[in-house]
Amino acid sequence: MTPTNLFRHLYKISTAATLIFLTAVVYALPEDREQRVNIKSDAMNAALSSNLVVYSDNVIITQGSLQIRADRVEVYFTPDKEVRRVIAEGKPAHFEQKILEGENPVKARARRIEYSVSSEELYLTGEALVDRDGNTLAAEKINYDLTTEQMSARGQTGKGRVEMIWKPEKKESPDNGRRGQ
Repeated sequence: MTPTNLFRHLYKISTAATLIFLTAVVYALPEDREQRVNIKSDAMNAALSSNLVVYSDNVIITQGSLQIRADRVEVYFTPDKEVRRVIAEGKPAHFEQKILEGENPVKARARRIEYSVSSEELYLTGEALVDRDGNTLAAEKINYDLTTEQMSARGQTGKGRVEMIWKPEKKESPDNGRRGQ
């Protein structure tokens, strides 16, 4: 196989793998899964023998409302070329996706964001933060099961704590705001 053909083959595999990963992510808007995936980075390396594609330097991945920004993104595959795990690293790495139409997107950031495709779990490590419409959870480590929407968090040993901030729900007054009329 010539170097040009090898590059084309690697590029096709990495693009297809990334498409598979992004269509499997979270409970996104249905329209997100139908959108094309756009990957931009300053560099890309693929190692077929180890089932790994690495995008590095200013990585931006988008698909519909999904956006991942990181310094480095590693995509790991099974021997059958299905995405097994995705790791985004940065200072910090960012993950954002709209879950329901008309709502603000869920935002997450951490130095390392790992997504396990088979278990649909998100592992955030290093100054981790999850923000859902102004309600935030901050900790050194956050595990988020996307299927059950269960979260667990742990502060840094001896230094950090877990911090959760809930904003109060806006309640409409019984007179629908007609006070004083």
